[in-house]
Amino acid sequence: MDLGFLGVEKDYTDAVVMMSKKKPKGKELTDDAKAWNRIVSGFRVLVEHAIGGVKRFRIVSDKFRNKKEEFDDKVMLISCGLWNYHLKRC
Repeated sequence: MDLGFLGVEKDYTDAVVMMSKKKPKGKELTDDAKAWNRIVSGFRVLVEHAIGGVKRFRIVSDKFRNKKEEFDDKVMLISCGLWNYHLKRC
């Protein structure tokens, strides 16, 4: 998560949250904080690439007009499955 979700740990206490460290005003980040930010950004890159890959199937990113019950969840599951299949084939 990025710094736009600062209060999420309080709302979802059972969730595991990995946030980058924010630089204090007028100070520099410590070496440990910089290392942590590199770890978090490495995970974020993987997640962002996965989301972008699923959005290549335009049914996920365009306006979904189907009214069938729970069909939107099936479309998302199929798109994620196709993207995972693509990753395993490469």
